[in-house]
Amino acid sequence: MPSSAGALATGPSPALSDRSGRLLAGLSIEDRLIEIGPSFNPVAAKMAGWKTVVVDHGSRADLVAKYRTAPEVDTTHIEDVDVVWRGGPLERGFPPGDAGTFSALIASHVLEHVPDPIAFFKSAATLLHPSRGSIRLALPDKRLCFDVFRPAATTGRVLAAHRGDGSRHTYADLFDHVAYLARLAGRGAWAREPLKGLSLDHTLEQARGNADLGAAAGSGYVDCHAWQFTPASFELLIVELGALGEIDWRIDWLEPQPAMEFLVSLSRPRKVFATLEDLQACRLVLLRQTLLELRELTDQMLEAVPAA
Repeated sequence: MPSSAGALATGPSPALSDRSGRLLAGLSIEDRLIEIGPSFNPVAAKMAGWKTVVVDHGSRADLVAKYRTAPEVDTTHIEDVDVVWRGGPLERGFPPGDAGTFSALIASHVLEHVPDPIAFFKSAATLLHPSRGSIRLALPDKRLCFDVFRPAATTGRVLAAHRGDGSRHTYADLFDHVAYLARLAGRGAWAREPLKGLSLDHTLEQARGNADLGAAAGSGYVDCHAWQFTPASFELLIVELGALGEIDWRIDWLEPQPAMEFLVSLSRPRKVFATLEDLQACRLVLLRQTLLELRELTDQMLEAVPAA
């Protein structure tokens, strides 16, 4: 399984209550939920009364040991892990009788780590209730985090991943994750601000070493951010995968946040267009919006450049 959500998070804080509330909007304390990779920062905490099945890449003891020396992490927030997921279809970790019984699947800063996003959406369709089940995601905005120099994911790349191994990241993704990992004045995530003080964390040789490690025969899973999104590029991806019949999900709402991320809720069925012309027009709108989002990023870059 991909590393859990804590890659960009900073731990529980009062500011996260509104965020969690939005991700849980419309859900009842009586609903059965799945939360993938909550680590030390659950959205639907069992200790708060939510009927949540927790999925993570290790047991609670594993996670406590992982974060024991991290000063910013309160390990008491780490909950018991019900399903340890280390790859393969997610539904295999659940009893057959659980299929179609959950009201929502919550994944905060997880999808960008998943080697095969199409398989993720298919597994969600198996586990969630067919009419009222929803996916709630928090996704890093590539303009506002260490992925700033990497291009947005395309439908072609996601299709290729689904037709590939599905359990491991590609050599290119493992290389790029390290080669272009940037920080802004030492931070891995930020708000909308002039991008003054950007730096690269690693050398090209370190990037190649990471890719070689992940590609070596018999090596275990090596994690990375395989997918980068802006709000419009993610919506385009969902529209195109739906139009191709690869997934059966549509976006109900998508909300950019002041810093680092955007929140999304998806439900079924996929968006259907009356005509091919309507589909093409929607794609064009979202492609243009993606360019405008990237222009905003360019403007933030230029603001950091001193005048001649």
